[in-house]
Amino acid sequence: MPYKLRFAKQASETLDVLKGDANQQVKLKKVRKALGHIERDPRHPGLHSHHYESFPADRDVKVWDSYVENKTPGAWRIFWQYGPDEPDGTKIITILHIGPHP
Repeated sequence: MPYKLRFAKQASETLDVLKGDANQQVKLKKVRKALGHIERDPRHPGLHSHHYESFPADRDVKVWDSYVENKTPGAWRIFWQYGPDEPDGTKIITILHIGPHP
């Protein structure tokens, strides 16, 4: 079942920066591809999604880390969490952060 993506402010701002920078179009394409996989299937093997232990947020909320790039210096990741779902039952994934692996 596909998910609807919701973007936190920081993730949205990163996308805006990538869209506005002609030198970042390759990175933007990779990010969009990864977001498409997350939207359709967050367990897609190419994402290597896993629970991320050190995200600076509420420790009771599970945050996931998915690959945009791999085996690249400064490889980018997408940090996300499930929910909150819509009242009508639509499943949501909230994209928290997009950027280089810390």
